[in-house]
Amino acid sequence: MTREDLAGEITRIAGVSHEDVHALSSVDVMRVVNTLRVRGLPVTYRELATEPTFDAWWARISHLLAANPHLAA
Repeated sequence: MTREDLAGEITRIAGVSHEDVHALSSVDVMRVVNTLRVRGLPVTYRELATEPTFDAWWARISHLLAANPHLAA
């Protein structure tokens, strides 16, 4: 998964730009979490909802990918 992949998933799921992550409903955040989990990324609703910015989400995901390169291959 790349930063662009994440931005695309947010747009696909919620119909908003990745820059508008802060405006997502709780249901949309849950849908993003589910999509990321399906791709093998162990993220939680709490992690994403606590800091609802695209940069924070990407920092968490890129950290997971760096620690586990086989994730979301």
